[in-house]
Amino acid sequence: MELSELLKPLAGTPQTTTAMVVLLLPLLGFAVLYLFGRKLPRRGDWLGISLTGLAFILSVWLFAQTWNTAAYHTRTTWFSIPSNIVSDFTAGILLDNLTVLMLVIVTFISMLVQLFSVGYMHGDKGYHRYFAYLGLFTFSMLGIVLVDNLLLLFMFWELVGLSSYLLIGFWYQKPAAIAANKKAFLVNRIGDIGLLLGLFAFYTYFRTFDLEALRMLISNGNWSSNNFILAYTLNDQPWLLELSPMFLTLAGLGLFMGCVGKSAQFPLQVWLPDAMQGPTPVSSLIHAATMVAAGVYLVARCYAFFTPDALTIIAIVGAITALVGALAALNQYDIKAVLAFSTISQLGYMVMGMGTGAYDASLFHLTTHAFFKAALFLNSGIIIHAMHRGLHHMHHAEHLDAQDIRNMGGLRKTMPLTFYSYLLAAAALAGIPLFSGFLSKDAILSVAWAWAETMSANGNSLYFIVPITGFVVVLLTAYYMTRHMWFMFFGNFRAPFDVHQIRMSHKQETERVMLVPVIILAILSLGIFFSLNPLSFSGSWVVEGISLKKFDIISLADNLVQAVRLQDESNRLPHIVIGVLSAFLATGGIAIALAKYNRRTDEQLLQEQPTGAFAKLSYHHFYLDQLYSHTFVKPTLLLARGLYRVDKRVIDYTLNYGSKWLVVLSKIIAWFDRLVVDGTVWLIGAIAKMLGRFGRGLQNGKVQSYYAYSLFGFILIILYIVLF
Repeated sequence: MELSELLKPLAGTPQTTTAMVVLLLPLLGFAVLYLFGRKLPRRGDWLGISLTGLAFILSVWLFAQTWNTAAYHTRTTWFSIPSNIVSDFTAGILLDNLTVLMLVIVTFISMLVQLFSVGYMHGDKGYHRYFAYLGLFTFSMLGIVLVDNLLLLFMFWELVGLSSYLLIGFWYQKPAAIAANKKAFLVNRIGDIGLLLGLFAFYTYFRTFDLEALRMLISNGNWSSNNFILAYTLNDQPWLLELSPMFLTLAGLGLFMGCVGKSAQFPLQVWLPDAMQGPTPVSSLIHAATMVAAGVYLVARCYAFFTPDALTIIAIVGAITALVGALAALNQYDIKAVLAFSTISQLGYMVMGMGTGAYDASLFHLTTHAFFKAALFLNSGIIIHAMHRGLHHMHHAEHLDAQDIRNMGGLRKTMPLTFYSYLLAAAALAGIPLFSGFLSKDAILSVAWAWAETMSANGNSLYFIVPITGFVVVLLTAYYMTRHMWFMFFGNFRAPFDVHQIRMSHKQETERVMLVPVIILAILSLGIFFSLNPLSFSGSWVVEGISLKKFDIISLADNLVQAVRLQDESNRLPHIVIGVLSAFLATGGIAIALAKYNRRTDEQLLQEQPTGAFAKLSYHHFYLDQLYSHTFVKPTLLLARGLYRVDKRVIDYTLNYGSKWLVVLSKIIAWFDRLVVDGTVWLIGAIAKMLGRFGRGLQNGKVQSYYAYSLFGFILIILYIVLF
């Protein structure tokens, strides 16, 4: 196989040209708003929304052109290095089912978030800057989705990190926001180091970053003597690769490290709860369809590069993350903290699905999660906005936290539209039948069970811990979301002001521009939009469109993936049992939460604190922040302070006082040079001059003088002879 042939330039098509326009529209919005936003009418919000809306319309057209029809790929030579052992560096756009699905999700959610922000951010001093950053964020995510090679993907990956840094710390006057954006940026860089090492590991042996070329090379290789063997030619020079499973596993896990950071997987999930310090619409955008989804998308794009061992580790990490996130959400009181830990848990579900071979089911859950989680965060923004409105009528209310669900209650009567839209989205998250979350979770659990059956064929039943963890998370999710809803919408209002003061007016609970997006997203949380049979995922158009069979992907773990697929297809009765069990666990979680909180008075709910060892562990996220602080942060800061002291007190002291002594020494040397060296030279010159004058005086041309000198010399000689 000739690698140069795989990397040959591909002509553009109307579809790829349109995709480039979709990519550039948010970037145009960012540039105009950032430079001229202050001078535009309404400070340019209409421009950002219009450009994103146009990008969404074009994405829908691309979806219609591409979905289940054909893939479009354009590629050009980016730059070349004159060498026989290095291939051309290419850049291009790849449109397939996965790409256009993500395009629609990203542009749609971004458009609704910007529309919502018109009401939420009204009057903010950085209004135009906020919309500019949203445009940059959208551009970065679209770049990750559209590019066809790992190097460009990494560049857009880092740009997403920069965008999230700007948005999380948008209110930079708040110390907590600055700490949160630094934390998010630094923690993500840890994962990105692994991603960078992984992509260069693959480039070292396969000589290309192009995803399609890498897939073709891997599909043409084979396992022999427990090693991966591949023969190909580059510039007519033959290459024979023999790679060990350990190397391929580590390289694949390097790529997965990018997902661990960006998609907040254990143990790097600690940045995501703090990311809610940014504006609530930003939280919706980060948690729903952009930044955190990028990690799962990366695993999907690079699925062919993971060995069975790498997939097993991915499944375990995902299961741990799903469980830890769900447990941490059980005892949170901040309205956004509950949803943030829920996002961590659901991302763990997706990653667990990827590791167990549920490629299509994980992407299905990514799709459904984008809509109901965006709805939940935007709804929480409406509630926070309303609570702040009520606080404006109160004096000395600085102590009251507008985001604390213990201060809420009874909002279902005061804010009915918010309640019902929140209820639909929460039901989808909890996995209630007829809602989208039930379908996608059921799909992941079914394949995870088939994976455990396949992996335990040798008698090791420990693999069943992964799907069992998934079932436990279903119960926990239903429990904490019911608790969450109960605190906010049931009982009586517990804040010390009139509940009606949180409404915008007597006839309107909040701005219409904020209600429309959440109602749309809540309706899209229904399962009927994703499967004609809302009780079964098997007929879902999303699952069928993004299955591995559609992409014709042959991976390093192809034997395992095919075995899991065959096992899953034969599990007809287990599918029914898993669906019923999942629904039963969700119902059980709701019942347990209702039984616990229905008996509590408003005073008890207002004064509730985490009591008991487990509740405190849950509330403090198992003290992971404290652990990292004592294990890594404080030692690093201590080392930095020590190095600073060495620099100031030793190096700088030595340099400063050394320079002073050098000045003194230089003055001594200058004095010695002037008085001794220069003085000696001057003295010699003076003596020579004096002797010259004396000798010149002797040579005066007078004969009598010469006779006198001769007589004087003769006398001296006679005296010398007589005396000595």
